[in-house]
Amino acid sequence: MTTVPTEGAAERGSEGAPPAEAAAGPATTPAPAAPPPTSAASRRLAGRPAKPLVLLSGVTLVDQIDTNILRGVLPLIKDDFGLEDWQLGALGFAFVFVNALASVPAGWIADRVRRTRLIGWTLLSWSGLSLLSAVARSFTQLFGARASLGFGQAIDDPASTSLLADHYPAQVRGTVFSVQQVTTFIGAGLGIGLGGLVGGAFGWRWAFALVGVPGSLLAFAVFRMREPSRGEAEGISLPPPPAVPVRELAGSAWSGLRSDLKMIFGIRTMRFVLVGVSAMLFTVSGVGYWLAMYHKRYSGFTEAQAAGAAGLVLATAGVIGTIWGGRASDRVYGVSPAGRITQVSNAVITCLVLFCASLAVPWVPVRLLLQFVAVLAAASAIPGLRASMMDVTPVHARGVSVSAFALVSTVFGTALAPAVVGLISDVTGSLVTAFYVVTPPVIVGTLVLRRAKHTIVEDAAVILASLAEAAAENPDGERDDGVDVSF
Repeated sequence: MTTVPTEGAAERGSEGAPPAEAAAGPATTPAPAAPPPTSAASRRLAGRPAKPLVLLSGVTLVDQIDTNILRGVLPLIKDDFGLEDWQLGALGFAFVFVNALASVPAGWIADRVRRTRLIGWTLLSWSGLSLLSAVARSFTQLFGARASLGFGQAIDDPASTSLLADHYPAQVRGTVFSVQQVTTFIGAGLGIGLGGLVGGAFGWRWAFALVGVPGSLLAFAVFRMREPSRGEAEGISLPPPPAVPVRELAGSAWSGLRSDLKMIFGIRTMRFVLVGVSAMLFTVSGVGYWLAMYHKRYSGFTEAQAAGAAGLVLATAGVIGTIWGGRASDRVYGVSPAGRITQVSNAVITCLVLFCASLAVPWVPVRLLLQFVAVLAAASAIPGLRASMMDVTPVHARGVSVSAFALVSTVFGTALAPAVVGLISDVTGSLVTAFYVVTPPVIVGTLVLRRAKHTIVEDAAVILASLAEAAAENPDGERDDGVDVSF
C-alpha cells in the first residue's frame, strides 16, 4: 500500500550538534515570569550553526524577487495591455489570494513531512511558474500566471519558519527572524529594481523570464540541509507522526487541519496578533504595491527612476530596520516577552505618522527621506512579530500557526488592498487620496495588537508547561523516525 513518508531522522553531521538532552522528572507548570536576560554573546544564534539560517534566508530572497518583479514593470504592462488601475491592482490580488488559500493545507503538511524536501521541490517549481508570466498574451493569462506563483510562498513560508524555530531557541529568534526577513526587503527592492531595469531595457517579459533561475540552484542545497526534530531548540526531540497511507492521510486532512486551526485560534495572543496585523497589512500592502507608480506620477520620475527609488527605499530601509528590530526584540525579551509586543506596536505607529507626512511634503528628497525612515520603522516590527508567534505556539503546530497568520492577514489584509487602492484612485483621480483613505485601519490594528502584551506571558508559560510534560514522557528523546518524504 502506498504511504506518505513523514519527516526523516534529524541527521547529525557537520551542520550542528545533537539537541540538548531533555530534562527528566515530573512535569511542572512554569510560572509566567520573564525569561532570563541574554548577553550579546548568547544572542549570536546561541552557538547554533548559521547554515540553516543562510539557506532559508536565501529561499525567502528568491521568493520575494519573484513576487515583486511585477511591481517594477506595472507601467509597462499597463501600456502594453491598455489596463486600468484596478486591473493592475488585481494582478497583486491574484497572487495573495491563492497564497492564502494554499497556505493553510501547506502548513498542515509542513507539520507532518520532511520540511527540507518540501521546500526544495517548491523551489524547483518556481522557474516554470515564472515563465508562465513571461509568455502571457493577455490580461487573463497574466492574471492566471501570477495566481499560480501564490502556491510557492504558501508552501515555503510555514516550512521555513517552523525549521528556524526548531534550529534556534527563543532567546535568539528575534535575531534569527530579522536575518531571514531582511531578505524580504532585499528581495522586494531587487525585484522592483530588476523589473524596472530589465523591463525598461528589454521588455517586461524578459524581467519575468530571468527571475526563475536562482531558485532552481538553491533547491539542491536545501535538499542537503539537516532536518531538526520538532522541539529540538527547546531541548526536546518529539517523535514525528508515523507514516500513513496516502488515502488515510487525505481522509484525515480536513479533520486534522480543522483541529489544529481551532487550537491556534484558541490562543488569545495569536488572536490579537492576527487581527491587529491584518488591519495593519491592509494599509502597508496597499501603499507598498503602488509606491513605484506614486513616484512616477507625483515625483517626476521615469518608470526606471520610480522603480529604482521605490526599490532603494524598501531594500535599504528594510535591511537596516529589520536587523535593528531583531536585536531590539531579543533585548526586550530578556526583560519580558510582552516587550516585543510594545516594540512592534510603537514601530507601526511611527511608520504611519512618517508616511502620511511624506505625502504632504512637496520636496522630493524630503519625501523620500520620510518614507525611508517610515519603512525602517515598519521593518523593525517584523522579527518581533514572528518571534512572538513562535513563543505561544506548540512545537508540533508551528507550520499551521504560520499558515493561520497567512490566511487571516491575507483575506482581511493584503488580498484586496492593491485593488482597493487602484479602485479609489480611479474614482477620485488621485493616488494620494487613495493612500489617505486606507490608512485608518493601521490605527485600529495597532490598538488590537497592543492587547497581546497582557496575554503573551501567560500563553508562553502554557507552551513551556507542555514542553516540560513532553520531556517527562520522553526523557531520552527517543523517536520513531519514519520514512523520508519524497515527491
